[in-house]
Amino acid sequence: MRRLFQRLERWEKSLQLLLIILFSLMVVFQVVMTREPFRFYLSFAERMEGIPWPQGSSMVTKFAGQAVGEVKIELCNYIIHTKAAVYINDKKAASFEDREVLLTVRAGDEIIVDGTAYPYPLTFQVSAVSENVSWPPINQQVTTEGSQVSLGKVKIDR
Repeated sequence: MRRLFQRLERWEKSLQLLLIILFSLMVVFQVVMTREPFRFYLSFAERMEGIPWPQGSSMVTKFAGQAVGEVKIELCNYIIHTKAAVYINDKKAASFEDREVLLTVRAGDEIIVDGTAYPYPLTFQVSAVSENVSWPPINQQVTTEGSQVSLGKVKIDR
């Protein structure tokens, strides 16, 4: 019986030692992960992404040699209307599952707001645009009443 207790005590001490080692490794790993180079190479999500997002980047990027920008459209008089949609060049780009949608656009793209699913007036407003987008202007409003309304063709300053 005494031998059993000695084995159990050794087993308990081994478990305590293992627990201390694992805790120490966890603390060291957390400290290492706060450093950018180590975090980048050890983080699974960063490796899947491939390129870290640059700090202070603007909303404007280059896409296939063309300048692109962003336009944010907001549903003014209601919170959500999931059947209301936004089309860019006759292709559905977003629906109003949230109160506002963010669109990536290029010069010459036509933005159309579709409210045909609702027989009552819905008001939409351009709430934000990236720096290089000159049309549509911020605060431009359109109202649909069971119809589609165009915000016009996007103009981008180069």
